[in-house]
Amino acid sequence: MSLPPWLLALLIGIPAWELLRWQVVGRLRKGLEQRALTYVKTHQVQLEAGRFLDRIWIQQRLLSDVELDQVVAAAAKERGVPVRSLQLRVEDWIREMTPAFSLASYYRFGAMVSKLVVGFAYELVFDRASYVRATKGLPEGAIQVFVINHRSNADYIVLSYGLLRHMALSYAVGEWARVWPLDALFRSFGSFFIRRGEKDRLYHKVLERFVQVLIARGGTMGFFIEGGLSRDGFLRPPKAGLLDYIVGIRRQYPEREIVFIPIGLAYDRVLEDRMLLSEGERAPGIGEKLKSLAGILVSFPRILLANLWGVATRSHQKLGYAAVAVGQPVLLSAWEQGVPLATMPEEQRRPRVKKLAADLLGHIAKVIPVTPVSLVAEALLEGPVATGTLRARVRDRLTELRALGRPIARGRAFPEGEGEDSGIEGLDAEISSSADAERTVDLALRLLRRRKLVVLVDGLWRVVPGAEGVLRYYARALGGESVVP
Repeated sequence: MSLPPWLLALLIGIPAWELLRWQVVGRLRKGLEQRALTYVKTHQVQLEAGRFLDRIWIQQRLLSDVELDQVVAAAAKERGVPVRSLQLRVEDWIREMTPAFSLASYYRFGAMVSKLVVGFAYELVFDRASYVRATKGLPEGAIQVFVINHRSNADYIVLSYGLLRHMALSYAVGEWARVWPLDALFRSFGSFFIRRGEKDRLYHKVLERFVQVLIARGGTMGFFIEGGLSRDGFLRPPKAGLLDYIVGIRRQYPEREIVFIPIGLAYDRVLEDRMLLSEGERAPGIGEKLKSLAGILVSFPRILLANLWGVATRSHQKLGYAAVAVGQPVLLSAWEQGVPLATMPEEQRRPRVKKLAADLLGHIAKVIPVTPVSLVAEALLEGPVATGTLRARVRDRLTELRALGRPIARGRAFPEGEGEDSGIEGLDAEISSSADAERTVDLALRLLRRRKLVVLVDGLWRVVPGAEGVLRYYARALGGESVVP
């Protein structure tokens, strides 16, 4: 009995297609992995062992965790449900959290996308020397945790791109990214997912043990200590939950040092600034989120076409600086009561962990870069001003901020070492400050005028009515020590 031609074609064609696809995909994956490995070796990128932990190993390690088993049994008894039902829920949570780091995904696809996006939108100003100083000479085997302020949704990609030649940084990612294809993409970048609004205490115990197992095995973690985006320009009160989990690692490994490395981020233009200001501290509802998403989808083609036209005609203008700076590390053992902190009873430990979180936020505030728009926005809010007076205000403020040790974002418009040494004490510094102030004002005014936030009337620079809130948002980045109560 002969088979119909169409069935014969399927029986032969499908296996042939799958074999061809397997060969092509396999070769592509191998090529990407080889190029990623070459990149890592060329730039001597530090990749910790925890980055390559197998997903199945992590899951099995947690499912056999004695401490977690005891908590599950106690929760089942308290709730009057079978232990197995809670174990199944715990297994789902663990699978949901666990990353699947891919060298090719991070250092080929991720690197390409971040370079295109960051390079197209901003001029990245990264004080690489500050990173080298912060990570040099750390205790052997120390657990490194990067604590970061949260300014924009672009923080993830800007920071990852800035650190690309130094390390692969993973984050704790919220539920917003648990949709295809973002979930698979973030997992391949080594990030793990958390449910920020989850109330179940059992979930938080699972998350605690997950974080402790992952980091104790050498996973370097970065987290935004504010727990959300700044909505008015001030730093938000810090969240201590993840910090408490990290401190708890010392209960199992009392000799391991934990090092917190503060990172400051700042922008001349935060894409979401108006939206954040309109929302305030009130979390947007589902209707508002859908409306915002619809607005983005409608405006995206227009923005894309406008920028592509700008590139084609060589008139494309970036949004200003995206600036990154790294502060000096904070060793837990050197912090007040840092050594016994992990072993304290919860009622004593919690307030001290909150104090540690506030101190770390203070360290971050000291290294938030000073950008041209923030400086000029602050000066303009004092009232209408002529260009010369504006430059004088900016120069004086720059001097104050330098004295405080704040990093100043200086891009390609600020060439280093220009001019000759006059030999007159104080004169060169004065000339340099005046030149910096002049360039800073010119750069910022160009960006602010393009956004129609300021206008020149009768020789005086004035804030456009209704734009005061946006300028305050950027000016507040200079007072990084201030925290919303």
